[in-house]
Amino acid sequence: MVLRARALLIGFVALSAAWPGAARPADSVANFTGLPAYPNLTSAAMERMLKTETFGRWCARFTAETSDSLSTVEAWYRKALIRASETDLTQDDQYRIHPKLAGIKLALGIDYVAVYRAPNQETTIELHRCSWSH
Repeated sequence: MVLRARALLIGFVALSAAWPGAARPADSVANFTGLPAYPNLTSAAMERMLKTETFGRWCARFTAETSDSLSTVEAWYRKALIRASETDLTQDDQYRIHPKLAGIKLALGIDYVAVYRAPNQETTIELHRCSWSH
């Protein structure tokens, strides 16, 4: 599992140099995380570099937006990630610093999807493919 994740992340770094990290129309952005991207996106961005997170994991991140409701996107991801554990973002250390944020985090091991919405904004989707080593 660790070797597979590391190989994926190495491949991501090699391929991501060709794609800028700015949000663009979703159909023109490659998702290198291997996690499912919601089908009705208005914009998307694949970060060019791996980033370390609070817990010391190295993660590749795909971020996207949709005008669909938060509940619609949450339901889609619950079906797409049927074996994932679910956390309300108000209970998650990484996201609860944003008091007006509503949403969920679905985790598959150390990989996860966060789906949330802030007031007067589109629904945001973050796909995180992580590894313990860089």
